[in-house]
Amino acid sequence: MKRSNENENDFRSKNNKKKRKIIDKEELIEKFLCSNFYIDKTLLIKDFIEEKSSIIRVIAPSGYGKTVNLNMLRYFFEMNYKDENNNENKKFFEKLNIAKETKDGESYIDLYQGKFPVIYINFDDIYLGNTLKMKIYQNMKKKMIKKFKNCEANFDDLKDSIYILCNCLYNTFKKKIILLIDNYDSPILNSLNTNFFDDLYSFHQELLTNIFEYERYIFKSFITDMDYLLQNGFIEKSIPKLSNFKMLKKEYINNRDIIWTLLIKYGYLIIADNDNIISNNNKLKIRNKEIKEFIEKSIYYLKDDLYNNSKYSEIIDLFIKNYDEEKIQEFLENSINKVNYSRNENLNKWYALIYSLLSLNNEYVIVTKNKYDEKDNIRELLYVHKDYLDRLNNNCDNNNNSNSNNSNESNKKNDQFNPDLSEIFYITINIVTEEDKIKEGCIQALDDNEEFLFNGKELKNIYNKIIKFGISVCGKKCGVIYEINYGNKFKRKEMATKVYSGENYDDLYEEGYYFIDKTRMINKLIEKGNAVYLITRPRRFGKSLNLKMIQKFFEKRTKGDSKGNDVFDGLEVSKDRKNMRECHKYPVIYLNFKDNESKTYESAIMYLKSKISSQFKYQREKIDFKKLDTSDQKLWNKIENEEEDMNKLNETIHFLCQCLIEKKFYKRKCIVLIDEYDKILINSFENGYYEMFIGIVRSFFSNIFKGNEYLYFGIITGCLGLELKTFYSGLNNIHEHTLLSDHLFYDCYGFTESELKKNLSHFEIPLEEENKIQKEYNGYSCGYGNRMIKNLYNPYSIMKFISNNKNKKDDHLFKNYWFNSESDTVLNKIIKENEFSFKKDFLSLLYGNVIIVEIKEILTLKKNYLKDEVWTVLLHSGYITLSDKEGYKQNIKEMDDQIIKLLLGESKLNENDVNEDLIKKYKNNQLNKHLYNNMYYIKIPNNEIFNCFIAKLKESLKNEIKDNNYLNNFINGLFNKDIDTINSNLNDYLTCLSQYHLFANEKDYENVYQVLLMQIFIFCKIYGLSAEENSGSGRYDFGFPNRNKEKEYILIEVKTCKSENCDDNLLHKECENAINQIIEKKYKMKHEKNGYSSFIIYGITFWKKTCRIEMRINNNDIKVPSESLKE
Repeated sequence: MKRSNENENDFRSKNNKKKRKIIDKEELIEKFLCSNFYIDKTLLIKDFIEEKSSIIRVIAPSGYGKTVNLNMLRYFFEMNYKDENNNENKKFFEKLNIAKETKDGESYIDLYQGKFPVIYINFDDIYLGNTLKMKIYQNMKKKMIKKFKNCEANFDDLKDSIYILCNCLYNTFKKKIILLIDNYDSPILNSLNTNFFDDLYSFHQELLTNIFEYERYIFKSFITDMDYLLQNGFIEKSIPKLSNFKMLKKEYINNRDIIWTLLIKYGYLIIADNDNIISNNNKLKIRNKEIKEFIEKSIYYLKDDLYNNSKYSEIIDLFIKNYDEEKIQEFLENSINKVNYSRNENLNKWYALIYSLLSLNNEYVIVTKNKYDEKDNIRELLYVHKDYLDRLNNNCDNNNNSNSNNSNESNKKNDQFNPDLSEIFYITINIVTEEDKIKEGCIQALDDNEEFLFNGKELKNIYNKIIKFGISVCGKKCGVIYEINYGNKFKRKEMATKVYSGENYDDLYEEGYYFIDKTRMINKLIEKGNAVYLITRPRRFGKSLNLKMIQKFFEKRTKGDSKGNDVFDGLEVSKDRKNMRECHKYPVIYLNFKDNESKTYESAIMYLKSKISSQFKYQREKIDFKKLDTSDQKLWNKIENEEEDMNKLNETIHFLCQCLIEKKFYKRKCIVLIDEYDKILINSFENGYYEMFIGIVRSFFSNIFKGNEYLYFGIITGCLGLELKTFYSGLNNIHEHTLLSDHLFYDCYGFTESELKKNLSHFEIPLEEENKIQKEYNGYSCGYGNRMIKNLYNPYSIMKFISNNKNKKDDHLFKNYWFNSESDTVLNKIIKENEFSFKKDFLSLLYGNVIIVEIKEILTLKKNYLKDEVWTVLLHSGYITLSDKEGYKQNIKEMDDQIIKLLLGESKLNENDVNEDLIKKYKNNQLNKHLYNNMYYIKIPNNEIFNCFIAKLKESLKNEIKDNNYLNNFINGLFNKDIDTINSNLNDYLTCLSQYHLFANEKDYENVYQVLLMQIFIFCKIYGLSAEENSGSGRYDFGFPNRNKEKEYILIEVKTCKSENCDDNLLHKECENAINQIIEKKYKMKHEKNGYSSFIIYGITFWKKTCRIEMRINNNDIKVPSESLKE
C-alpha cells in the first residue's frame, strides 16, 4: 500500500513540473465536482499508473481537493460499458497536461483512457444499514442478486458485496478493476462513540479486507481519507501512521499518539523543517497564532472532559498516586495496538500510548527529550506538576502541554518544600527481543541515566523526589517496575514532638509522632531475600512496631489509597534507590495473636478461625474476587465465614497465598508476618489444653512456611524460642535471631547510644541526664557472630520517660515503665517454683555481678523448669542480658569479698592471710574459666529490671508471709533506731520461711544469714549499701548511711550461735561480741574520714529461725529488746 500525505506540494507530479492550467468550462467543472474552476492536476494520473503499489491511500484535510481528483480519475479510466470503442469522456482530457504525456511512443490517453471498469463509492453520507446497502446496489445494478436489489441484504452479504461486484465485473469484461472509495472513514467517524460503533467498525474492517484480499481483480485502488480528532501541538515528536480506525475510538487511549498525525493532516500543524514526508522525529509547529489559540482552548477542555468523565483519571492515578505496577501493565497490554510493527515502530507505539494517556491530566505537563536518536531502543519523558514546571525551564519549546501557559497562577516558590508537588515522574521505556527478558529490561531502564540528566538539567538538583518508572516492552507484552529517588537537597519533614510508645506504624505517619528510624531492617530483608525468620525479643522491644513497618513498606495498597506515599521518604531504607523498587509491591498476610485469651481448646480454635477469617476479608478487598475459579470462591467464602473444618484449618493461609499468586493478582510472591506466635502456645499451656492444641498449631505453621512456593519471605516474632525447628516438623529453613545470636537484626530492636542522643536532643532533655538514664534503662546486649552489640536501651521505657520529662531541664521522673506495662505469669511461676530469692548465684546477680550460666537454645513449655531452662526464660523475657568476657573479668576484679564468701560457702572471713589467699584464688579461678557449649555470661541490665526483680520476688513471697510489711518495718526500724521493731519484725519474717529456704543444699548454714540480710537490703533498695568493706583493721559485714539523719552511718556485724541449744543469754552474748568487734577493729574509721560524725552499731545473732538484735549509738550503752526471746 502506498500512502500519500498533503503538505504544500503533495499533488504536484514528480514526473513533470509544468505549470498547472486553470479551466473554467462548466461541463468539466460539473463533472469533476469543482466549486468554481478546475486546476489541472491530471499529471496525477501518470503518477497513479506508474506507482507500483496496487493500493493507494491519500490523506489530506477537508477541502484540499480529494473528491475532485477522485472524480477526475474516475472519468479518465472508466469505460463505456455499452460500447467500449465509444469513449465520451475523452474530450475532457485532450487539452489537459496528461494529453502530452507518452509511454513507449503512445499517449497515456490512448493507452489508459476509458479502458477499465471503475467502481466509485462515496461514503460521505453513509451512516447506517439501508443507506449503505443502497450505495452498493447503485454500483451493482442488475448484476447482483435480487436481495441486493430489494435492499434485503444482511451484514454478512454486505461484507462480501464489493468483492462480489469486482468479481462479476472481472468475469464479464476480463479486465482488472479500478476501485475508488471517497471518504471511506465517514461511516466510522459518524458513529464514533455510539453504542453501535463496535458492530459497524467490525463490518467496515471485514468489508475492506474482503475487497483487497484478492488483488487479482483490482488494478489500482485510490482511497481518500478524512481523519478525525484534534489535539495539542508545538512539539518535536514522532509521527505514527494511522493503521486502523480503532485508534480513534475514545476507549482505545493507546492511540492518542494519532493526534500529531491528525493535526498535521487537518492543517493545524506544519513540519518546521519542510520535510515532505511525515516521518518519525519531526519538529512540529502550529501554523499560526489563531490556530494556536483555538488549540489551546479546545485541547484543554477536551482533555479535562476525558480526565474527569472517564476511567482515564483512575489509570493516571496508578502512575502518580498508587504506583501500581500490575494495574499499569494490565492497562497498557490491553490497550496497545495488536498489529505487528517493526522494532522501532513498536517502541514508538508504546511510548505514544503512555504519552497520550498522561497528557489528559491538565494539572501535569509532559516534557520530552529535546534530542534523541530514532534508532535508539529507549524513549524517555518527564511528567511534571505544572506548579513546578518553571524549575526546568520556562522557555522550553518542547513543553508540549499547551495549558502550561496558564499554569503559573499558583506557582510556589522554588525553594519551598512540598512533598506532594515537588515530586516528578520520570518514565523510561525500552524494548527487548524476548518476553523472558522483560523484567531485566525494566531494571535496565531504571539503571539508565543514573545521573538524572534531562535536557541538560540535573534533576536531582531541581526536585526533591523523582519517581522513576522502568517500562520494558516486547511485542504486545510489557513489564513495569518503579523506584523512588531523592534530590540532593531533599530533607525529610521535621518530626513532631509527640511521643509514641505504641505498636502501630500507621499511627506514626497519620498522627505525626516522633520515632527512631529502624528501616535498616528492611534493607537487610531485601538483601537476604527468600527466607523464614524467627525473631525473639523481650516484650515492648519493638517487635510489633517493626512488623507493621515491614507491612507498611512491602504491602501493595488498595486502589485509590495514596496515603503514605511519603512515609519512607528520607529514611534509611530510601537512601538506596534499589530498595525502593520493592516498596508497596507485595501481598502481605499479617496475623497477630497478642490478644488471645482463650480458656478452652474450643475457644482457641474459634479464635484461630476468626483471625484467619479476618485476613481473608482483608485480602478480598484488594483483589477482583470474581477472577477466582468457582471452587476457589466457594472455599474462600467457607473460610471467611468460619465454616472451615478444623482438620483443614492448617491449609488456609497456604490456600490464600495460592489464590493471590496463581490468579496473577500480584506478580510478586507473598510475605507472611506472624506476631506474638508464642502467645497462643503459652496460653494453651497455662489453661491445660496444650497437648490437644499443639498439633493444630504445628501443622498450621508448617503449611505456611515449609515448601510454600508462593512465599517470598516470612517473619515470626515472639518472646520465647519454643523449640521451633522440631516444633514445626521439618521446617529446617527457619533462621533464628535471638538475643543469644543475631548477626542480621542485632541493631533493629532497642535504641543504640546514638539513637538515644537523638531522642533526648529532639525533646530537649539535657544530655547530662544520660548517665542516669543509662543506669535506669540501658544495659541490654545482643550477640552477633563472635561479637556483641552492647548498650541497647529499652525503647518502651525510653519513650515513656521522654513523655513524662520532655522539655524539662531538671527534676526528671524515673519510673519502672516496662515492668508495669504488662503482666508476665510465666515469669511469676518460674520465680516462685524455683525459689530464686534464696539462690546464691541469683543473689550475686542482684548485687550487680556478672555470672556464668548455661542457657538452652531450645525451650520446651513444661510445669517445672530446670535451672538452665529458667535462665533461658529470663534472658528471652528481658530480665537478664548477655555480658562478655571483658565485662566478666572487670566484674571479678571489683567483686566484693562478702559476695565471694557467700559464693564459696565459707564462714565469715577473718583478717588473716589464709582467707586473703582464698579470695585471691577464687578470683583467679573465675578469671581463667572458659565457656563451654551453651555457657554464657549474664547480668541484670539496669536499675529498672533490678526493681522489677525485687517486685517479682516480693510478690512470690506474699503467700508465705503473713504480713507483707515485715521487711519494710525491719528496715524502718534500723533507720529509726527502734530496737523492739527491729527484733519483732525480723523474727516474724524468719518464722515465715521454710527450712528449705534457709538450709537447702547448704552443708554449712552459717553464711545463709548473711545471704538473707543481703537479700533484704537489696529488696528494700538500701542506698549506699556496702558489704565486707575494708575499714580500720578489718572488714565489717554491712554498712550504709542513715537516710533519716545526715552524717550518721549504720554498721552491722552478723554472728551465729554455734550451740545445739542456744538460749537467750547466748544470743545476747554473741550480740555484744559483734558490737565490740566493730568498736575494737575501728570499722567506723573510713566513714569518719568521709565526714560521718554519728554511728549506729547493730550486733545481730541468728540461730535457726530465731534472731536477736542489740544496738549501740555512738558511746552510749547497748540497747537490748524490751522482751527476751522465747524458744
